[in-house]
Amino acid sequence: MEQSTRWWRTTAFRVTLLHLLLTLLGTAALSGVAWWATTGFALRQLAQEVDRDSGVLAQAARLGGVRSLAVSIEARLGADRSGTQYYLLAAPDGERLAGNLASAPRAPGWATLRLEGLKEAESPELLALGTPLPGGGFLIVARDVGPVRQLESLLLGAAGWVGGGAMLLGLMGGLLMGRGVTRRAAAMDAALARVEAGEIAHRLPVRTGGDEFDRLARRINAALDRVQGLMQTLRQVTDDIAHDLRTPLTRLRGRLETALRAPDDAGWRAATEAALQDCESLLEIFAALLRIAQVESGARQAGFAPLDLSALAATVAEVYAPAAEERGQRLETAIAPGITAHGDRELLTQALANLLENAVKHGREGGRIRLALTPDPSLVVEDDGEGIPPDQREAVLRRFHRLDAARSRPGAGLGLALVAAVAELHGARLTLGDARPGLRVELALPAPSRPAPGGP
Repeated sequence: MEQSTRWWRTTAFRVTLLHLLLTLLGTAALSGVAWWATTGFALRQLAQEVDRDSGVLAQAARLGGVRSLAVSIEARLGADRSGTQYYLLAAPDGERLAGNLASAPRAPGWATLRLEGLKEAESPELLALGTPLPGGGFLIVARDVGPVRQLESLLLGAAGWVGGGAMLLGLMGGLLMGRGVTRRAAAMDAALARVEAGEIAHRLPVRTGGDEFDRLARRINAALDRVQGLMQTLRQVTDDIAHDLRTPLTRLRGRLETALRAPDDAGWRAATEAALQDCESLLEIFAALLRIAQVESGARQAGFAPLDLSALAATVAEVYAPAAEERGQRLETAIAPGITAHGDRELLTQALANLLENAVKHGREGGRIRLALTPDPSLVVEDDGEGIPPDQREAVLRRFHRLDAARSRPGAGLGLALVAAVAELHGARLTLGDARPGLRVELALPAPSRPAPGGP
């Protein structure tokens, strides 16, 4: 019973009913037009025949009198082989002078008559035209409408057969169409049920037809790919957070225990200040994680606006020039003037700052750092440090991944992860290459859209 109820509620069943209803309406409309055109034409032809015959007989009465008219009527009845012609010629006193109608109302104009003395079912229906004659006589010319009614009956029967056949074909076609829709929907439902059950790698079936179900399946599969990637990233981030925060939290706990055991105020103060520094480092890590999550959510795209990329690069270079000088490094710039882009100024500034900070931190002391802005537009940062091995260049873009497995250098491994998130948000291409020696990072941004010629 439950399955039956479910079937009655399916879209396929509703589509089948709609298809059947439209088929029946179309068949009924076509049958009605055919009936009206055919029977209506036959009735008009019959009326024209009666009118024409009546006019001829009335003219004969005016030329030859009643006696000549009676001879003409009898001649017509003798020549009638179909038995569908009926006449009545009545004298002024009502006496029948000629014809095969026993009596008829003396009313001029069109009328529908029935033969007297017969049952209504057996009496033929007559289409009659009454015409007064000179001298007080009266003429009735009639035709049997039976052939027209037989034609109507045949048309109605044919319409019934056609309607029944159309209903059967419509039902079969609707069921076949609904069955196909149900199969596709059931396959998609089963695939999504497997994903819901935990098989996150399972995908919806896609055929080569390219219909709306295939387009929908591709879109859902793309969404599932995105969800799977996010889940893997979340799992990786969770593992990295558990691993990378264990050391600073353990160190913070040790400093607090040292503060508790401090013999004097100076020792307690030193341990407390060191613990506060560890807390600041932890807060910076969480702030960076929240910033990356905000960037990856895409919420910042609403604030995109045109910006002067040349001025942005020059400002960041000016800020990091003193840090490079402290390590004896030479910061060279090759910034093309007048380069614009469309994006978030704050995020692009942060991304370029992270790249320069990494170059200063990991570049060779006394070495060279180069910042370039090309008209593409592309931002390029190069240093002459140890660089990143090719097999690690994709991994360093993940959160908390560090080449220093021992974590002996300061940092949390979130700088390049933020740059990667900013690049994805802006639709940019982030490339890590070899500067021979050192690392070369290129952030290629999309070219800003230009107004069409003649536009505003």
